[in-house]
Amino acid sequence: MTLSNRLQKIVEYAGKCAIVADIGTDHALVPVYLIEHGSFSHAYACDIGELPLSRAREYVVARSLTDKIDLLLSDGLENVPSDCDVIIIAGMGGELIREILRKDEQHRNSLFVLQPMTAVEELREFLYQNGYSIIDEDIVSEHGDAKLYSVMKVKKINSKTDFSTLDTLLSPILRKKKYKEKTLYVEKLISKRKKIVENIKKAKEIDLKYIEQLKTEINELEECL
Repeated sequence: MTLSNRLQKIVEYAGKCAIVADIGTDHALVPVYLIEHGSFSHAYACDIGELPLSRAREYVVARSLTDKIDLLLSDGLENVPSDCDVIIIAGMGGELIREILRKDEQHRNSLFVLQPMTAVEELREFLYQNGYSIIDEDIVSEHGDAKLYSVMKVKKINSKTDFSTLDTLLSPILRKKKYKEKTLYVEKLISKRKKIVENIKKAKEIDLKYIEQLKTEINELEECL
């Protein structure tokens, strides 16, 4: 099985342990890969919908892994056993990942691998505010460099983290890294803010305070290149 860059990074961050849960599993590609490569001894492939879970079941059966992968119908982490060493929540919006974590009370000792498709900054802010530590993060690209994705390794530490606006744009661990995908990611953040500034300047009423905020963010991001 060949995984995309995004899924390869998720697998790398999952590491090796006993039990893994994949939330929003769709075709169960990641649980099957982790089991077949000996990274985990057991997996829960979880989804909120019957249709994606049926697709996952077909794949698990085809790979003869029904004794090692349990298929669970679950709204987020609601029906997921508490014995998970690693929990993967990937391929969905950052807002949804945030709500899944907000509702969870029984997986505080698990390692989380998070891969938001949208609202990455909002997710980072939630993590800082709710006692999670981003212990590693990388940017991966797909479709050439057209798509850039953040993948985070996160652990619950039960204490809030002081953070700045820059920390929500780029986690401290990510800021220390130097490679092409991270540079492209930062350049994209800068370009987005420059376009917003130009659009605000064209408006009838100009929000000078917001412009200054955006210019500060642009300057801080440029220092991260």
